[in-house]
Formats: sequence, C-alpha cells, structure tokens
Amino acid sequence: MSETTRPDTPGLQKLVADLSSIEFDSASDVQRYIVTLRNACKTLAVELEFASDDLEQRLRAVPPLGNDETGLVLARRARQVAKHLKRSAEAAREVGISASKTWASLKTHFGDHMGTRRPKGKQINLQA
Repeated sequence: MSETTRPDTPGLQKLVADLSSIEFDSASDVQRYIVTLRNACKTLAVELEFASDDLEQRLRAVPPLGNDETGLVLARRARQVAKHLKRSAEAAREVGISASKTWASLKTHFGDHMGTRRPKGKQINLQA
C-alpha cells in the first residue's frame, strides 16, 4: 500500500503522535513512553484476541459447499485462519512485556545517573 492510502485510524495516529512527541530528556519521559506503549499493546492484544474469536465463530457458521465438507472440516479451517490473529495478539503482548523490561533495565544500568540505584545484595552491618 502506498503511504496515501494507509488505513490509519485517528486513534492510531494520535498514539504515534503521542509517542513521537516524548523526548527522552529525563527518566520520567522514558517511563511515560514505556507506560503509554505498554498500555497500547495491552489494548491491541485484547482487541486481536476478541477479533480472532469472532472471526473463528463466524467462519464456523459458513454453510458447507458440498457433502465432503462437514462441520468438523469447517471448524478446523476456521481455527487455522483465526490462529494468525491469535499469534498477532501474543506478539502484541510480547511487545508490551519487552517495553516494560526497558524501565527495569534503565534502572539497573543507569540507576547511578538517575540517583535511584539500590544497593546490590543484602546490607550487613558489621559494626554490631
């Protein structure tokens, strides 16, 4: 598809604009970006899961064309088609999970620069 005929929705355009407008000037900017992305992925994953179930149910309701097409054959075909949307839902969840891991990684690797790094391991008071 060419750029002019993309079926973008206003919601998707707003999400991309919101994410693009975030400058990574501070830790709170990074956290805001990650939270926004994670929430969008969560919403997308739920929508894809519902769409997958809906598509499978509608394809199961298609009347058979001949005597060799039984309900079991149609159900298997419907499941095979809907499987792709289910995988897309899983991928959207994985994107959200990976985005969330960015914040933990930032705190681990750049916590000293942010001033929030916790000491590693247990602190043992040897003076007592």
